[in-house]
Amino acid sequence: MKITQEAFGRFTEYVLANPTTGETVNILPELGGIIRKMVFRKNENLFNVIVCADTDEQLMQQMAAYPSAHLFPWGNRVRNGRYYFEGNTYQLPINEVGLNNAIHGFVAFANFEVIEEISTDTEASIILRYQYKGNYFGYPFPFVLEIKNTLSAENGFTLTYSIKNTGTKTMPVVLGWHPYFKIEGETANDWRIDFPAIEQSIPDEQLISVETKAVDFSEGIILDGQDLNAVFVVKPAEKVEAVLHSIQKDVSLTLWQEGLKGQFSFIVVYIPEARDCVAIEPMTGNTNAFNSGDGLLTLSAGETYQVSCGVTLS
Repeated sequence: MKITQEAFGRFTEYVLANPTTGETVNILPELGGIIRKMVFRKNENLFNVIVCADTDEQLMQQMAAYPSAHLFPWGNRVRNGRYYFEGNTYQLPINEVGLNNAIHGFVAFANFEVIEEISTDTEASIILRYQYKGNYFGYPFPFVLEIKNTLSAENGFTLTYSIKNTGTKTMPVVLGWHPYFKIEGETANDWRIDFPAIEQSIPDEQLISVETKAVDFSEGIILDGQDLNAVFVVKPAEKVEAVLHSIQKDVSLTLWQEGLKGQFSFIVVYIPEARDCVAIEPMTGNTNAFNSGDGLLTLSAGETYQVSCGVTLS
């Protein structure tokens, strides 16, 4: 396994590679640690399973879609950008102007430092670090976020997040990852998705979850004709799996997430209008968790939190 650096327009891209199989993962530390490309092998075929830009200019134009971005310190939306925590009221900048929400935190396109590169016969990893001093308007809670990206010859790709509260007060946290997946040459109309959802959130006019309904997807969902854009509560398990199936190509892409209470207990499934991909997003909290408390994590001063998710192809 090896790690190389390549120019991606104005940015430096790190490439985790398995030279034997041709599998690669391309990461942009200077742009939020975005995972721009992910190529897996099945039999003799290579599949790029991530939808993202081919040039840096395209990527800058697509930032509003948060392709493959890490969402922190809140994933999804905070209603009107306002939240109440431990007796205080905070106002975040509104960056979803049409719906008057604060959305997806502020590290999605931040400059991460590469603090370690690890390469063995079976794995290649880089660890990214973002240190925050508490100066973002409306979020005065310092932290250090580290993201370990690992490509394994045996276990596909793994993301491990480590969050340390470096301040003196308890901090509220929601974490998410926002990948768009595809199986080349096909659209959502060709796929089925299986995942252990037990509840689906029903949003209001600001796309904030206000109620839930019970669901049963034990038989999977054929995506042809489906218009999905919802937060789901998943059945708690050490490893929750969402599996995207292509019957035509006999390929199954699995997004797994640690899914016990206090981990990735939610998943967002979203089919964009073009229907050329599907977003499958592990989340630790529901929309507006900063106010509702639904999945909200709280880290005490000095506390460290860790959680993982990953992708495989079979």
